[in-house]
Amino acid sequence: MRMLFLMLLFGLSFQALQSQNWQKELDSVLRILEDKEIFHGQILLAEKAEVLFNETYGKHADLPGNPVIADTSTFKVFSVGKSMTALGIYLLQEQGKLQIDDRVTEYLPNLPYTEVTIRDLLTMTSGLPRFMVTALSNADTTRILDNQQILDLIGLQKPAAGKPNEEFYYNNSNYLLLGSIIESVSGRKYADFMKNELFQPLGMDHTYDGWQKEIDDLKDRDINADNFYQTYGAGSIYSNAKDLYIYARALISSNLIPESYREQAFEPVILNNEETSNYGFGWKIAEQEGKKEIYHVGDGTGMRASLQIWPEEDRILIYIHPYSNEYHEAVYWVVRNIWEGKKYKLPKKRIVYDIDLEVYEKYTGVYESTNFGKVHISSEDGKLFLRPDPIPGKEELIPSSDTTFYFADQNVEWQFYLNENGSVKGFGLLGNPDMMGIKVKD
Repeated sequence: MRMLFLMLLFGLSFQALQSQNWQKELDSVLRILEDKEIFHGQILLAEKAEVLFNETYGKHADLPGNPVIADTSTFKVFSVGKSMTALGIYLLQEQGKLQIDDRVTEYLPNLPYTEVTIRDLLTMTSGLPRFMVTALSNADTTRILDNQQILDLIGLQKPAAGKPNEEFYYNNSNYLLLGSIIESVSGRKYADFMKNELFQPLGMDHTYDGWQKEIDDLKDRDINADNFYQTYGAGSIYSNAKDLYIYARALISSNLIPESYREQAFEPVILNNEETSNYGFGWKIAEQEGKKEIYHVGDGTGMRASLQIWPEEDRILIYIHPYSNEYHEAVYWVVRNIWEGKKYKLPKKRIVYDIDLEVYEKYTGVYESTNFGKVHISSEDGKLFLRPDPIPGKEELIPSSDTTFYFADQNVEWQFYLNENGSVKGFGLLGNPDMMGIKVKD
């Protein structure tokens, strides 16, 4: 334990410690990261239908009394739930209530995009615009907009769209529509359908759609442009590592999941130009060293959830990391590398750099890039803030050096790029000057 502490303190790279097994080593390391408040959450690792590691760490930062995170604790897993929505759609096809190559307007007639099919939505190749942008520009952002209200708005405003199956474009609007199609076809609320047709049959006793709960939580709060957009289908599912394991096992082998679903959901899409898009039905698809992997991550404020499946090897990795999202990537690789017997490096606690506040004056302004659009950098009360167009609100940039900054609860680091004279050239992701936004206005 003393040696592990010293390695953590100095951030050294090292070979896996010689121990009786990797599970003990992994637990020891994660307990240290728990004490440092670098990791809170749930980890589950399985091979060949056997759970090899299933542990929880830390406390709930957002619950009264800050109870310890247990294996029954649930968290919003955001986009990890997309594949569940996709499976719900496929179950409706199995019941003879729709076909995934049907036009979406057969079920949502007010949608002004008549060429888009359900399959296009599933594979993120619909060409549809981001509905959030239209809502921010045209809706009353002091009132909650749910799926139906957003559909009504899109039917009225008719924002421009691309052609279906031309390209992959990751867009939550696709899965918002799938959630609405489930309701239209089944005659039930999305939450009820998912519970009765998927979660209960699989034995996922701690998984549910939390949309209504979140709506209820807003009753005593001011609605504003940061929280008015409340939808289901794209990322409103709550779950935990145990239930996600049940789900993953079912996807690999259960007869409750149609074999025809596996044949389509886990396969890349051939676009109109014959190129390949590696996104199936709510799954990202990868192949390394001849080994197929299907996975999805879910990101939210202070949260990273990840479900990875290597179906041919029957390996599963489930990673739920709330409350200290800025460390999620580093901790993930500690977990995976110890599991796989590889070198790893423990993350260091982030610092708040004692910066000369006068430098903020030269950083403030408007920056524009083809990669991330236009962002506004402003200074107020000794703090620096970022706001992307057209999103309202702003996010504090915390200094880690004279030119580098980070968000408090996100694994994103930024850099102001200077020329030889010390003047600001641009702003963008750390270490990627080719993608920086050029300063266009002071």
